[in-house]
Amino acid sequence: MKLEKLYDLYEEGKMPKRLYWELARERLVPLLEVQQLVKKNPYCRSVEIREDGIVLKTQDIAIFFDMKQKICRAETILIGTEGEEIGFMSRFIPKNAVIFDIGANVGRVSLGLAKAHEDARIYAFEPVEGSFHGLERNLRLNGREEQIEAYHMGFYSECGDLKFFVPAANEAASLRPSTDAYYFKEGDQGQGECKERMDEVVCPVDTLDDFVEKHGVKRLDFIKCDTEGAEKMVFSGGAHVFIEMRPVVYTEMLRKHAARFDYHPNEIIEMFKGWGYACYTSDGKRLLPFEKMDESTTETNFFFLHGEKHRELLEKYGG
Repeated sequence: MKLEKLYDLYEEGKMPKRLYWELARERLVPLLEVQQLVKKNPYCRSVEIREDGIVLKTQDIAIFFDMKQKICRAETILIGTEGEEIGFMSRFIPKNAVIFDIGANVGRVSLGLAKAHEDARIYAFEPVEGSFHGLERNLRLNGREEQIEAYHMGFYSECGDLKFFVPAANEAASLRPSTDAYYFKEGDQGQGECKERMDEVVCPVDTLDDFVEKHGVKRLDFIKCDTEGAEKMVFSGGAHVFIEMRPVVYTEMLRKHAARFDYHPNEIIEMFKGWGYACYTSDGKRLLPFEKMDESTTETNFFFLHGEKHRELLEKYGG
C-alpha cells in the first residue's frame, strides 16, 4: 500500500496510530539510501522533497526531477552516471562572455555556466516543448531568468519548421528517429507498466548566421552543442559565426547519432579545419589534440579552438 493511502486511512480513523507508524516507516526507509548516495556522490548536496516537485541540489545549481521521463537529468546526476565538464569548460570562457547553449534540454549546462560566470550572457535554445518548459522551470528555480534567455527553437542548416521525433524520454528527441528502444518507454515512477511512445512534433529552427544577425549578437565566445546527431547541420549554418566571431565550441559527436543523418563525425572535424579550428578532447585538466575518429574512439565530447584567436588558451591548456 502506498504511503499516501496509509496517510488517508489514518486521517479517516481507519488505521491505528502505531500500525500507521510501522507501515509508514517501512516506506520511508529508502530515504536513508538516498542520503547515503548523496554522501558518496561529490556532485550532490541534497535532495529536497517539496509540494511542487523533487529538487536535486548540486554544488552549483538546483534542478527538478522529472519522473515522467524514463530517465531525467537530475536523476543521472544523483546516481552518478552523467556529469558535465562545467569546471573545465569555464576555463575557455572570458569575462562578460556571450554563450550559446544549443540543445539546452532542461538547463544543466546553462545553469552551471551561469553560476560560474555571473557576468556572462547566456542564450539557451531548446526546440522540444516539454524540455523547454522544464528549462523555464529550472531557470525560475535558480533565479536565472535575467541572465539566461531561453528560446523555444533549434538550429539547423536552414530556417523554418522541421519535424522532430520525440520519444517518451524526450531528451533523446531528434530530427531523425532514435533507434534505441530504451527511450521509447514512458517513465512509470515505479508504479506501473511502462508504455512506449514516439511522437512527431513540428518545431521552429533557424541558422546560426541568421539568428545572430536578426538579434544583433555582436560577439559570441562559447558554444555548447548537443543535438542528437544534427551537429553537422547546426554548424554548417554558421559559417559567418565561425569565420568572423570564432567562438570556442564544445560539442557532442557520436557515430551512432551522425549515422542517422548520413554523415560521419570526421566531416565536422574537416569543416572546422577549413575555418582555422582544430579538434581536441580533454582529460579534465588539459586539451588533447584529436585528429580523426575511428572505431576505437570512446570519447563523446570534443572542443574546437581557433588556432589564431585561441592561441593563448592553447598554450595554457594544450597537451
